Amino acid sequence: MDPAPVASLVDRAVRFAGALPRRGGAVVRRLARRSSSNFKFAFFFLSPAQREALGHVYAFCRVVDDIVDERAPGAAGVAEAREALDRWRREIARIYDDPAEGGTAPESELGRSLAAARRTFDLPRFAFEEIVAGVEMDLDRSIYDTYDDLRLYCYRVASCVGFLALAIFGDQGEAARRYGEHLGLALQYTNILRDVGEDALRGRVYLPAEHLARFGLSSADVLRRRYDDRFVAAARAFADRAEREYAAAWSHLPGANRRALVAAEVMGRTYHRILDELRAHDFNVFARSAALRRRDKLRAAASALVHLALPAAPAPTDPP
Repeated sequence: MDPAPVASLVDRAVRFAGALPRRGGAVVRRLARRSSSNFKFAFFFLSPAQREALGHVYAFCRVVDDIVDERAPGAAGVAEAREALDRWRREIARIYDDPAEGGTAPESELGRSLAAARRTFDLPRFAFEEIVAGVEMDLDRSIYDTYDDLRLYCYRVASCVGFLALAIFGDQGEAARRYGEHLGLALQYTNILRDVGEDALRGRVYLPAEHLARFGLSSADVLRRRYDDRFVAAARAFADRAEREYAAAWSHLPGANRRALVAAEVMGRTYHRILDELRAHDFNVFARSAALRRRDKLRAAASALVHLALPAAPAPTDPP
């Protein structure tokens, strides 16, 4: 997908929100880099209308995420970010208003694009609202204490993005919803492991404190970027948790419209390969970045197609 149109939408959306105008250029540059990400090959399996709608959803996610990540320091920055997120909550309400029935039209170009997309693809409103609530959680904490706290965050910022994607792909049935929920968690857990070092530099630790304590570690150890046998054991156990979410997602796939979910499977198989890459280098996330080569992404896409063509698997099971 060409990053330029999406970056342009994000730039205008940031100006609409009034959020961090001095940093708007950095937001757009980050978006442009991310748009050639590991999801790139998944877009090849979508129609132009689907690609456009997914690009608008992607732009929304980037805007609200960057409102939090790129905020000014201190209490004033937090207050400004909350105000900008509240503006987007009001814009979400306008996206779901019907001007023909006296409702108010969206005020931003991105909002108007999302309103058109939601009419075409029946995008669920709660997913947008949960995404905003998820990024807002990062204003309240920089360390997550429990698995339950982290799971709620990941559900909001990843699984709910998946629900919007499923609507665009064409399957919002129960099996697809369960598939999307678990796949979103799996992808976000993989992201957390991959980005431990980068997040530590920003003063954030997403590996739950209760998980680290099982291996004699604390969040302070992660912030110091301490890499030792304890960290490897903790990372391996967290990778196993991600692996269980991938398995749970794939167990629901036979009951869904597999033809509609090709793009989702390409995304999932790509990130599963990132997890394999992390394992292969003993989770040394402080010294190197886990990145896939083009041929690895192509293999992930091929793997998705192969698995979609296989006969139905046994009945689904969700991880504990």
